[in-house]
Amino acid sequence: MTRDEDALRMLAEVQAAGEDLARRARAPVWYHPALGLLMGGLIAVQTQPLLLVFGYYALFVLGLLLLVRAYKRHTGLWINGYRAGRTRWVALIMVALVALAMLLAVWLVRERGLTLAPLVFGALVAVLVAMGGQIWQAAFRADLRDGRPL
Repeated sequence: MTRDEDALRMLAEVQAAGEDLARRARAPVWYHPALGLLMGGLIAVQTQPLLLVFGYYALFVLGLLLLVRAYKRHTGLWINGYRAGRTRWVALIMVALVALAMLLAVWLVRERGLTLAPLVFGALVAVLVAMGGQIWQAAFRADLRDGRPL
């Protein structure tokens, strides 16, 4: 076998491994909506009494831990959401949108007296995060198919 043939064979193996990972890297159907609900809840509780807010924070952390565990069990891997590649932009945009929604909801309650704002923005964030999770997943799988490292 020549060096060129050997290099082509190794390249084909790397591409096949990327395709295999891209097939496996699909979260359960309920994963992104569950993450969206957790994130939306963060917005929804912001103007509640501190005991309720801190209780939700504990539930939020527990929920995230369970989601990570379920994802690892389902796919066999876990990837940092801010990894280099297409996914980083998706993650950063989602963080910015969630932070903006949280700040706006709290401002609307405190400055305008719109007490339903956290619930409305929480519901909006739940949907956006669920959709953003699907976009992130598609970007990650595309990166894998293109041979970008994990």
